[in-house]
Amino acid sequence: MQPLSVLIAEPDVMLRTLYRDIVTENAGYTFAGFADDGTALCSQLTNLSVHIVLLDILLPAFNGLEEFRKLRAEHPRVDFIILSSEKAPDIVRGTICSGAFDYLIKPFEWDRFRRALKAYEEYHHSLAGRKRPWKQEDIDRITGIKKHMGECAYGVPKGFQETLINRMTNLMNESGVPLSASETGRMLGISRSSARRYLEYLAEECGISVQYEFSQVGRPKKLYFIPAKPSDGQRGKKA
Repeated sequence: MQPLSVLIAEPDVMLRTLYRDIVTENAGYTFAGFADDGTALCSQLTNLSVHIVLLDILLPAFNGLEEFRKLRAEHPRVDFIILSSEKAPDIVRGTICSGAFDYLIKPFEWDRFRRALKAYEEYHHSLAGRKRPWKQEDIDRITGIKKHMGECAYGVPKGFQETLINRMTNLMNESGVPLSASETGRMLGISRSSARRYLEYLAEECGISVQYEFSQVGRPKKLYFIPAKPSDGQRGKKA
């Protein structure tokens, strides 16, 4: 399978080097070059065959979202992962709606960066390498790659530990039954209040479901669980 060529458009010399090292540790990718400003990026895209650009939307001599949309129109077969400290809602939404494969806000976890690269590799090869006619379930799987590469798509917020979030979601996947904050805290060796804070975050941002267990006395118990994905036999009829 052909390695995917990556162009790194990043003004910071140290970050460019770190990105390149992480990209080239994956046999599925090959490094195509650097661009330290918008002029160099446009020139590289004109002269190189590139599959994906790692782009800081705040690149010097680059007109942000407007320039990004222009590049998408001029190079429709080139994909982009945004790696930037830009957090403005209109910019993030605009780049995603304009076709950015992913958006990582600096500073981000390196594991999150690696997951984005792995997800794009699978996504690209599944689309580009297809020879036989598509089936609906195949399309559903491909379009679901970005969703399932990490339910918390834009990284772990300040004050939360990614390791603990992973332990908690693994516990809930393995338990088979809804868990309360007390039960979760006891199983993970953390306080009830910490467990509740993490569970509320997972319920709000990452697709964890909530239900209540009522009794004749006292408050209802709040339980958290990961909803089961429907099997093929349980899916609705085709339209």
